[in-house]
Amino acid sequence: MSLEDNKPDVTADLSGKTCPYTVMGARDALKPLETGQVLELFIDYEPAANESIPNFLKKKKYPYNVSKVEEGKWKFLIEKND
Repeated sequence: MSLEDNKPDVTADLSGKTCPYTVMGARDALKPLETGQVLELFIDYEPAANESIPNFLKKKKYPYNVSKVEEGKWKFLIEKND
C-alpha cells in the first residue's frame, strides 16, 4: 500500500513559514504520532519543499511522498516509522 492510499492521521499547514521553522514545524507535528501513522503536511516555501523537508525526512528515514497541489504549494505525506 502506498502513502497516497492512507488517510492522514494528522494534518499540519505550515504555509507562511520559512526555514528553519518549516523543519521545526514538521518535527513537532511528527513527534506525538505513533509508529505507522501518517502526517499530511502543507508547505508554501519552495526551498523547504525542495530541500529542507526532504533532507530532514531522509535523515530520519521516514517514507514520504511530495506533490505540488497548486502553484507555490506542496503536500507531503509522511509516515512515522520509529
